[in-house]
Amino acid sequence: MSAADQTQKERPQKPALQPYLVAVLLVALATVLSFGIKPLFGGRVPLTGFTLAVILGASYGGLGPGLLATFVSIGIVRLVFQHANFSLLLAQPSLATFGFVGVAISLIVHQLRRSNVALVRAKNELELANHQLSKRTEALSRSNEELQRFAYALSHDLQTPLRTAGIFTERLALHQEAHMDEGARASMRFIIEAIGRMQAMIQGLLEYSTASHDGEDQKAVTDCNTLVQLVIADLHNSIAESGAVITCDPLPMVDAIEERLRQVFLNIIANALKYRADRRPEIHISAKRMGNDWAFSIQDNGIGIAMEDAEKIFGVFQRLHTAREYEGSGIGLAVCRAIIERHGGRLWVESELGQGSTFFFSLPA
Repeated sequence: MSAADQTQKERPQKPALQPYLVAVLLVALATVLSFGIKPLFGGRVPLTGFTLAVILGASYGGLGPGLLATFVSIGIVRLVFQHANFSLLLAQPSLATFGFVGVAISLIVHQLRRSNVALVRAKNELELANHQLSKRTEALSRSNEELQRFAYALSHDLQTPLRTAGIFTERLALHQEAHMDEGARASMRFIIEAIGRMQAMIQGLLEYSTASHDGEDQKAVTDCNTLVQLVIADLHNSIAESGAVITCDPLPMVDAIEERLRQVFLNIIANALKYRADRRPEIHISAKRMGNDWAFSIQDNGIGIAMEDAEKIFGVFQRLHTAREYEGSGIGLAVCRAIIERHGGRLWVESELGQGSTFFFSLPA
């Protein structure tokens, strides 16, 4: 059932003649009132009572009862008060003026009634849509929570057998190395590397499943300047190996989960070092205030990406290069986006193939 049907069902229906009978009754009351107050005005008959009858009749029944009240009032004034000097308030208008005012009032009130009906219908439709949206949101939230629990449990349960397989494979390779030819050794290395990649992917899946469920109570005022310096220290070996130059403008204090925000900086800067071009890596970190947010940017001069792949890199296990070209689990940027969105911001990239990339993310100021 639509909201409009529901509104019609809930609104009590008036009998067809009832509004017209009410309009006539209101005019009759106005007539009695006019007889009563006529001596107070020196024989004049104020038409205020009849005007109120028109307004109330139109308000109760719409255009038809309002017009009926207008013309019945004119008839009664002509018939009963034909020898009296009547007035709309205390002026001396003609009945034609009263008739014009009555028709105008009826039309205006009728339009207001229609607008009110449309407003009530729109309100009911909005409430119904909000109710349906709320139910769908709750269902989606339950589904996401179940999926997150499943991913966490699956990832956690896979860790032990993979770790066991890795340990025994390494032991087997160590004890049997003297009896293996080069082909067997290559196969062993391939198995160990594959297990290592699988462990990294599972660890990434664990991080992704928890990144979007951090509590608000874990947030604290975080100095981004200190955070970036810690990340640079963590990446010391990679920076020294590549000869990278990292510069940083003054960064703000933000309300964030420090370890999670550190993870974002670490992943993006590490990617800038990993996907470098045949030149010295140059990385610049900055932030500027944009309305109610801080917009951070991490710019590099690496290999860049085509903009048609700009969203693909944020997908889970989505890679633009093979594992042999660039190592990694293919989930780091997905985790970063989940972290930033959990903080109420967004993460995106602008890039030009062969020229470098700039990763942007926003955080509430």
